[in-house]
Formats: sequence, C-alpha cells, structure tokens
Amino acid sequence: MKIRSNNFKGPSFPEKSNPKRIRNTHTSRFAFNFSFLTRDSKYNLDSNSKTINKKVRLKLLERIYQLSQEDIVRVLGYDKQQGLEQIPEEKVKLRIHPEFKTSERYNECEDDYWVFRIGKLGRAIGKKNKNLFYVMSIDASFDQYNHG
Repeated sequence: MKIRSNNFKGPSFPEKSNPKRIRNTHTSRFAFNFSFLTRDSKYNLDSNSKTINKKVRLKLLERIYQLSQEDIVRVLGYDKQQGLEQIPEEKVKLRIHPEFKTSERYNECEDDYWVFRIGKLGRAIGKKNKNLFYVMSIDASFDQYNHG
C-alpha cells in the first residue's frame, strides 16, 4: 500500500481570531501585590506607622523595581542579600490578613514565606504563587523572625 501525501490530513488548530483561544500568561518576572498587607500598622504602609518611614517606602519601591526587572529564575538564584530568601512559616511571627485566607489565595501559594531585603532598613515578607509575590508585611523593626 502506498501512502500519498495529498491524502494526509494533520490536526486542525483554531484560528488566531478565535475568542476561545487560550491566552499565554507571562510568568517570567515577578508581579507584586500589596492587597493583603497585615492590618498591624507597625508592619504595613499606614501613614501613621512609627516604623515605616519615607526612607523605607522609597527603598521598598526601589527593591521592587529591581526584582521585577530580572527573570524569576535569576532572582531566585541570587544570594539572600540580592534576591529572595525562603523562611519556614512557623519561624515568622505574622498575622496574615484574614481575607488572604478566605479568598483561597493562601492555599494557592507555596508553603513557606519569602523575604527580600529592603537594604539595611528592613525586610519585606510575603507569600509566592508562581510569579505573584504577595507582600504581607514590612519588617523595619527586625522582630518578625530570627535574623541570625
């Protein structure tokens, strides 16, 4: 039996204009979310905070900019001074925003906390879900986990 090339039909794919087409998501860089910062004003961006001043806010913005400019794989490969550090949840003293748990986002995230340094001014503590980094606390008093 001879196979003729004009009888072969390959799979058909939907056209690009098809509205049901699955859209690609971009997960190569971090996106930062502040929706679930702790309600404790000592560790959030509340204007009345006694620990989070303008210097901390400015450095935090600078670090987020830096971390979002690199591919996630590179950021996770950096040492803890430049990139992220993983800390077991039981070693961090943090009251999680209640809506973070009720929205199921907590269950979608990795088990541990992730931390990035805000220079010598503090640490940002959060949960990570693929490329999404939920900033949950800003520790400018260095008392939410053992820094030893």
